[in-house]
Amino acid sequence: MGEPSGEKHRFSAEMLVGVSAVFIGVLALGVSLYETSLMRWEQRAAVLPLLELSRSYFSSSEEDANLEKWRLSLNAQNVGIGPARIKDFAVTVDGVSYPTWGDAFEALLGREVEISYGQSTINGRTIPPDRQVTMFELRDTELTAEIIDEFDRLEFSACFCSIFEECWVTSYSSFGGAESIESCSVSEDSFLE
Repeated sequence: MGEPSGEKHRFSAEMLVGVSAVFIGVLALGVSLYETSLMRWEQRAAVLPLLELSRSYFSSSEEDANLEKWRLSLNAQNVGIGPARIKDFAVTVDGVSYPTWGDAFEALLGREVEISYGQSTINGRTIPPDRQVTMFELRDTELTAEIIDEFDRLEFSACFCSIFEECWVTSYSSFGGAESIESCSVSEDSFLE
C-alpha cells in the first residue's frame, strides 16, 4: 500500500523548509564573512601610511646680505592617514651605499670637503600622519650649487610599515610612489645617521 497523499505533501513541505533554512544559514554566514573582510580592509585603510621623500632648495636674492644664497634640505613626509614606521633607510651615490650624509656628499662631489649640516634620523623612527622630518639641511652657497648640479647621481630610499606590518619601499626618484613588499629589515647598507 502506498502512503497517504497528505503525508507526502507534509514530508515535501518539511523538506523544503529544512533546505531553505540551511540555504539561509549558509547565505548569512557568507554575508558575515564578507562584512568581516570589509571591516578588516577598512581598519587597514584607516591607518595606511604613505611616505614621500623629497628635496627643497632655493636661492635668496643677492640684495639681502643677511641671507645665504642657497639652501638645501632633504625631507621625509608622511602624507598618509596612519603612522609610518621607518624600518630601514639607505643613501647611495651612483648605486654605492654610504653610511652618512657627509660620506655621500663627498662621493657626490668627488673630493674631501668639510660639510656643515643639520640632520634628523628617520631610520627606526615612526612618523605620524601629516608630519615632515627634515633629514638633512645644508646652507652653503658653493656646495649647494655643486650638489644640485650632481643631484641625479644621489638616491635615498626608505622601507616603511603600517601598524599592521604591511610594508612598502619608496625612494626619492619614485616621486611619492611606494612599492608593496613582504617585510622590511635592516641591511648591511643601512644608513647610520
